[in-house]
Amino acid sequence: MTSIMERIAEAEKQADAILEEANRTARERVAKARTEADDAIVAAAESERIHTAEMLKAAQTDGEGIAEEVTEKARTETEKLIDRSRINVPEAVAYLMERIDLTV
Repeated sequence: MTSIMERIAEAEKQADAILEEANRTARERVAKARTEADDAIVAAAESERIHTAEMLKAAQTDGEGIAEEVTEKARTETEKLIDRSRINVPEAVAYLMERIDLTV
């Protein structure tokens, strides 16, 4: 027959073992959570880097398209001005020559 003191001592020993196991488990879980958090941060940073690169490329493509449109519009307007100049310059020269002839 075991005495009450022996039972209390055994219960305290079991409680200490349970407490040690709980502390060990808690430390493992905290370490695992930190590792998972670090991994999640690295993954999020990589994902954001990729997303930023994609957005930059899209913006560059859009910018190139806009630049091409503006350049084409300017080219068209310049060609129209040149065409008008080809018509108007000879008339202007003729007019000036006529005015010079009248004054001389």
